[in-house]
Amino acid sequence: YRVVFHRTSCISPLSSSRRHETAGGLVNPRQSRISLENALPTVPFHLTPHTATTTTTTTTTDVLTGSSYQYATLVSVSTKTQDGMDLSLKGKSDGGSFTPDAKLTYDNSNFKLVTSLAQASGSIGLALTGKSVVSGLNVTLSGNLPDAAGSGKVAVEYKPTDAVAVKATSSLSASPALDVSVATNVDLGGRDLVVGGQGGYDAAKGLVTGWKVGFGYAHASDYQIAATVNDKKDVCAQLAHSVNADVTVAAEVSRNLDTAETAMAAGVARKLGSGATQKVKVQHTGVVSVAHETSLDGNSKVAVSGEFDAKDLAKAPKYGLSVDFKF
Repeated sequence: YRVVFHRTSCISPLSSSRRHETAGGLVNPRQSRISLENALPTVPFHLTPHTATTTTTTTTTDVLTGSSYQYATLVSVSTKTQDGMDLSLKGKSDGGSFTPDAKLTYDNSNFKLVTSLAQASGSIGLALTGKSVVSGLNVTLSGNLPDAAGSGKVAVEYKPTDAVAVKATSSLSASPALDVSVATNVDLGGRDLVVGGQGGYDAAKGLVTGWKVGFGYAHASDYQIAATVNDKKDVCAQLAHSVNADVTVAAEVSRNLDTAETAMAAGVARKLGSGATQKVKVQHTGVVSVAHETSLDGNSKVAVSGEFDAKDLAKAPKYGLSVDFKF
């Protein structure tokens, strides 16, 4: 199993005045055990989110907040060379505007270089990762050009064993902002427990800028539960259940302990015999979202999605189309 805390989970904002993202996320209980990959909770308000390691897996967070639920027109084309270079071109059309982006990635056993161009900002993003500088230690330097906003950062990831992961990120300034995450995995013999925490510190202000702690518990081939709490007193709980090999159900509840505002959502994802995936999500506000994703040739995918308000059918529904070509 893999229990994952995502900054985009707890999908429903608590109110229009409190639209900060709360914690949490769950994975599909089809994996063999919990791992530390993406196991760290994040502080989503003013700290840079990150995960313990870089590898991801299909999660039941996708049932509730996956990329299939989007309401614009997205087209992406990507290709990968034999020597590890990956070129990706993306375009988004939304409300009459079109935004293109490009990313070039080179990855080998010693280092990884990511170069991205964002048309909206006109900036070039660079990230260079040195792998296994010493055993279990990766170091990443990143920033934007031009660097008018002081975007330079350094990140250190240390995973000495499969049971412990630590990551620290700091801005490259005279008074840096520091973000530290720690997670540990406990094997309970057929059941697995992941416990993680994250905190941020602003050296310029001399203040702790945020914190979050969470845990995940998984029972083999059956269910997973997870919960997080942060410094804003947002509490999130999640449950995922594997009904069978093709159907996964998931639910999330978030509550702010100060305001007593509560948000809930539930969803189901089903794999069809053709290989396509269908998803349905219902939020406590009455908003219903549906998505259908299918593969064109084993690599390329097409997804269509829609959303409507079951409590106000006079409100115009939303539609989205996503096409991802991979060569």
